[in-house]
Amino acid sequence: MARKKKKKKGGLKSFFSKKKKSKRSKRKDSDSFVTGLKVALSIMFLTILVAGGAIGLIYMDRYVSSSAQGENGERLEGSLKLIDYPAWLNQDWIDTLVATAGGKRFPLDQGWAQTVATRLATLSWLDNVQVQTTPEYLTVKADYRRPVGLVQLGRKRKVYLDADMTVLDFIPVTSIPVVEIKGLASTKVPKPGQTWLADDAAAAVELLDLLYMADLHFQQEKGSDPASSPDKKIPEKPLLNEIESIDVSNVAARKSRSAPNIILNVTDGTKVYWGAAWGQANIYFEADEKDKLARLYQFFMDHSNTLGGAAKYIELRWPQDSIPRPR
Repeated sequence: MARKKKKKKGGLKSFFSKKKKSKRSKRKDSDSFVTGLKVALSIMFLTILVAGGAIGLIYMDRYVSSSAQGENGERLEGSLKLIDYPAWLNQDWIDTLVATAGGKRFPLDQGWAQTVATRLATLSWLDNVQVQTTPEYLTVKADYRRPVGLVQLGRKRKVYLDADMTVLDFIPVTSIPVVEIKGLASTKVPKPGQTWLADDAAAAVELLDLLYMADLHFQQEKGSDPASSPDKKIPEKPLLNEIESIDVSNVAARKSRSAPNIILNVTDGTKVYWGAAWGQANIYFEADEKDKLARLYQFFMDHSNTLGGAAKYIELRWPQDSIPRPR
């Protein structure tokens, strides 16, 4: 018998089966490689992103630190620049502000801006101080407390009071009228920057501030187009310039029921009998405060914009028309 030939393993079938197996294996290896590559790239991207952010922060920090330096590395300096300061702020007040800040020129960085703001906050006549850095200046913006009344403390010391009864250091001011307050029951005035709770001083300050605001209103009308109201009569100058002092020694009738509570003393010696403190006219059966104010300004304009020279005193307390008494 013929011996059967053994089929050799392999052949085309075996070859194709090996090829298929090899392709599957390679495909799995390829997929694993791609997946690994993606993971590696993601990790690399995140690493670069974090590193880039850190470098950016370092760069910004260096930029901020060197923002007060010039192109050659020198430290930049600048002067103070006052923003929106009032017209009455004269050179003496500005010199005091500059001296308190610590000089005329300062490094232009935020640290010095804060230092200057802290120093200026010690001035009794400044409030809400804000100092900012610019490429050329340290800008100063603040609320300026305007002096309204003057209080003489002894022979040498003087202080101001603003509209809110804040005590202010005395620095001569000439561009606005600041009237001396006399007849105060007490002159134990708090330190500058503090509020003084004194009824008689408050009555004086309130009236003086109202006169100032009335003057300001008329001056603004005068500065507007005069052709718009040619027949309208307004004062030619501030009435408050005529007032030398205000006497509050009889506020609340503490000395005499019949005497005026408040008296305005004109520069030539004429007295204006104002009467009760603002808002208290009805208690003393006096004319309304607005009526008093209107008659006072009418008298002022009728006598060539002055309160002096026409009468010994001007009576405003009673509702009837004022009857100036002869000297």
